[in-house]
Amino acid sequence: MYSKPKKIGTIEIKNRFVRSATFEGMASEDGYVTDKHLELYKNLAKGGVGLIITGYSYVQESGKAFDKQLAVNTDDCVPGLCKIAEIVHENGKDCKVALQIAHCGRQSRILENTIAPSALEEKLTKKLPREMTKEEIRDTIDAFAQAIRRAKEAGFDAVQLHGAHGYLITQFLSPYINKRTDDYGGSLENRTRFLEEIYNKSVKMVGKEFPIFIKMNGVDFVEGGTTISESTEVAKRLERFGYAAIEVSAGIWEVALLKKKDLGWKSSFLPESRIFIGTMNEPAYNLTYAKEFKKVLKIPVILIGGINSLNLVENVLSSESADFVSFSRPLIREPDLPNRWLRGFGSDKVECIFCNGCLSTTVNLGLQCAKLHESHAGI
Repeated sequence: MYSKPKKIGTIEIKNRFVRSATFEGMASEDGYVTDKHLELYKNLAKGGVGLIITGYSYVQESGKAFDKQLAVNTDDCVPGLCKIAEIVHENGKDCKVALQIAHCGRQSRILENTIAPSALEEKLTKKLPREMTKEEIRDTIDAFAQAIRRAKEAGFDAVQLHGAHGYLITQFLSPYINKRTDDYGGSLENRTRFLEEIYNKSVKMVGKEFPIFIKMNGVDFVEGGTTISESTEVAKRLERFGYAAIEVSAGIWEVALLKKKDLGWKSSFLPESRIFIGTMNEPAYNLTYAKEFKKVLKIPVILIGGINSLNLVENVLSSESADFVSFSRPLIREPDLPNRWLRGFGSDKVECIFCNGCLSTTVNLGLQCAKLHESHAGI
């Protein structure tokens, strides 16, 4: 199953392996593409993955999460982004690449003055965001649409919106965060309006043939947040709007403040990157949610999180629990992992030990991982 092609919207992905979006920390101070980006995506493309999703790029300065984050907020970004699309297409036979775009809202780690759908304190940073005006919401919708236009102009095959992990799109979707009483808050229809208007405005610029898909939470892991029953209802609405696929993740960053025992799983970092899969944490830890999405959707479902063996991949796909599997940490350790599996070489298991050491630095990822892997060899 994992070697069979499958479409996302109008584009055919040559196999079922997706490189999940990962913040690179490699951009210039202005958010432009650097040679480090090109080396990273060249190696990933050569490794045999069917689809590469880039690390998130910000659509507005007000949506920037970290320093050295990739930008897609002006037309000046397009020439550099072209180089990423080109190097992927030149080095990966039939490999596709999607630009992930995002606005961090209240979860910025570098901005003092943040914005969000509602003025509720972000407990991890202790920052109180300012509630967005309707004009600012319209401006941000336009910023997403313009970013999608730029991605198409730069030669990307698709775009993924980052709607998970507590960023701005999550903030609109989650009843835990969104306390608005206007057209963008309250009912499910209102809380999905932001995504509906992004899609409709984008299609006017890029047409319906250019795939726009999304990463979103199955659950938020906070009391009063999005539940799996509500997230599947959101997903059905997104499918009707025209979104081409859904990658299923979970959690918002405030979860890092909660006690491990309260969540029923162990992690030293964030819910989207749990550690020591198969020992401390179960493999495919978002599988339960992906299965629920598959029950209600016709568009492809992408499973992310804790993919640690080819046998697991085959079981997920053959049981039709998801259409694609998405991973990144194993590809930091082994960029050529898909080729190894597709050609039947080596172990069924990934070499990655899910220690999260790669998260301590996002520059020179392979070297850093190799050093940490050696030092943790006995774990």
